[in-house]
Amino acid sequence: MTTSNPIQIILNETKTDPQMASIDIIKSPIKYEILDLLRNGEMNFEQIVENLSKSKASISMHLRDLREEGIVKYKVDPTDNRKKIFYLNADFLGSIDSNKIKRSYKNQTKLLIDELIEIGDIEFSTLLTHTLTSLLMELGIDISPILQKIGNHMGEYIFSQIYDDDFEIFTDNISSYWQKNKLGKLYFENKNNIRITCIDCFESKNVPKSGKPICSIEKGMLETLFIRYFNFNLKIDETGCYSMDNEKCVYIIKP
Repeated sequence: MTTSNPIQIILNETKTDPQMASIDIIKSPIKYEILDLLRNGEMNFEQIVENLSKSKASISMHLRDLREEGIVKYKVDPTDNRKKIFYLNADFLGSIDSNKIKRSYKNQTKLLIDELIEIGDIEFSTLLTHTLTSLLMELGIDISPILQKIGNHMGEYIFSQIYDDDFEIFTDNISSYWQKNKLGKLYFENKNNIRITCIDCFESKNVPKSGKPICSIEKGMLETLFIRYFNFNLKIDETGCYSMDNEKCVYIIKP
């Protein structure tokens, strides 16, 4: 068995809606070992106890928790109706070593995003993003925080290329960058808060209507650009979006 601090990731049907999927993250070492056993096939309670060398009470408690979460199910043993046979109820089962993941992939992620921006194949990147987002939304998985993080990094990358002390020139440079790279047409209003309008948004113009804003990459890019410019934290809200059946995307930036 694994001796580090693993995290078990399970993709399965939600308890409330069988058509939607959820991600469950398991950090308990005992639960991890139970799931690792059941990954290889069905087992009854006695077999699980024998393989784990843990107390029956402890295993029973963790099995109950896993059943309540819908991750593990059981059926009656056809040869002995006093026994239960446990099995995994999941579409996907993977694991992460949380001690290594950040160290191993932080620099690699940065290099991959940098290369993506350098290549500048926006049309392919947009198609890939739309496909990935649609597929995961179909499964009921929201990856908007991940996409916004990618946007944050992209904003960090381009900031030095478009920065100017003059705010009007700075925003004009942002607009030019967006138009040059076919990201959309940006318009800025600077009153009490900064209001940004995007026409022909690369991220949402051609996606199905979902009733909620979905432009996480663009939001992340704009957020980082203005945080870097003003040198303090800002809040950015997307109040209008093509996916909400609007004719433009609208962002409000305020302290």
